[in-house]
Amino acid sequence: MYLKSTYLGFSRSFKIFLKLLYTILSGEGLQGMVTNLPVRAKVKWAEVTAAKDPKEKIKLMREFLSLCPKHKGTEKLIAYVKRRIAQLEDELEYSRKARARSRHGSLSIEKSGDIQLAIVGYTNSGRSSLLSALTNAKPEISDRPFTTLKPIPGMLTYGGVEIQLIEIPPFIRRYSEDYPKRLDILSLIRAADGLIILVDLSEDPVRDFTEISSELKESRILIEEPKGYVEIERIDTGGIRIVGGRLIDSTVDDLKKLLASYRIHSAIVKIYGEVTLDEIEDSLFGSYQYKPSIVVGSKIDLPGSRENMEKLRSSIGDRLPTIGISCVTGEGIDLIAPSILKVMKIIRVYTKKPREPPNPKPVVLRGEATVGDVASIIHSELREKFRYARVWSTINQMKPIKVGLNYKLRDGDIVEIHAG
Repeated sequence: MYLKSTYLGFSRSFKIFLKLLYTILSGEGLQGMVTNLPVRAKVKWAEVTAAKDPKEKIKLMREFLSLCPKHKGTEKLIAYVKRRIAQLEDELEYSRKARARSRHGSLSIEKSGDIQLAIVGYTNSGRSSLLSALTNAKPEISDRPFTTLKPIPGMLTYGGVEIQLIEIPPFIRRYSEDYPKRLDILSLIRAADGLIILVDLSEDPVRDFTEISSELKESRILIEEPKGYVEIERIDTGGIRIVGGRLIDSTVDDLKKLLASYRIHSAIVKIYGEVTLDEIEDSLFGSYQYKPSIVVGSKIDLPGSRENMEKLRSSIGDRLPTIGISCVTGEGIDLIAPSILKVMKIIRVYTKKPREPPNPKPVVLRGEATVGDVASIIHSELREKFRYARVWSTINQMKPIKVGLNYKLRDGDIVEIHAG
């Protein structure tokens, strides 16, 4: 499986490069940075951004380097391009090995249940013990490092919601020599709906959490909900269309000029929440993925672990749910499932037919949900022929109200849909 290069290896200097590249392609000068870049080099970089095949990208990047003048103003640009070439070469090698592995079985896990969460942590952090404590799965539990080499699924049911948990192989630090395995792990993380970040309280949980969260962010995976994010869908014609949220530091004309500097003249720009022009520019190199997450500290029964748990809570604050557990004594285990439902913004809606009791199995939705969403899940024709719905709200279950498709639902609502 080929992983898009834009997901991997972005350093802190990436933001500087984005501003630099905008300057290059727009033809404007930037004080102290690249000036008088040859036209041939600008044209070559436009070819790089347009190329889809990684081998072709590598070839064009090398040609760009041969055309780029070498002086202090181009040092960061040249260093960035060289890093991108190295990353693309690594990913091509990974892709070759992945195709070979696929003939002998894939590391991917088919999704099952209502939501899927990956258990992420370093080796010996207690991933297998946690999976065993929460589900009926029977992973091998051992103090030997790297016991888990393949993802192992298990099913946790709570409040009518089926939560598939995946114990993935141990997280590998960025500079590990085992690069292909790291990419496998990242692909499993990206496929999940959310994450359980597991740290060992008997070691240094603050360090481990900081490393894991930082490396996920550099791989363009966010564990804290962003104020806004952008998806850009390129189209053949129609110009620039902006959908949703809003720009907070620029105008629509500024956005169009930015996209034109990247040779993008027709696209649908989907804005969620509030974003800056810098964030839109960053999205041109690959969108971030947000994975709702909880942090779990394991082995709280061991000496010194409770003090480390307090340090971890102090470090994270209220940014993420943080739970201390022991798979030996069972402490804290019962707090995990409700925390998952809360951070995943799960809404359980119970459907019913006229003059019949509600179905005990809820329709599970995430985030804001409407009656129309429920109708679509049950059957497309139900939405097409929709007349009205009666809703027994969690606020007042004694008096149903008559509503339309756009009525927003709450967790626990009961819905009776009438169609004709």
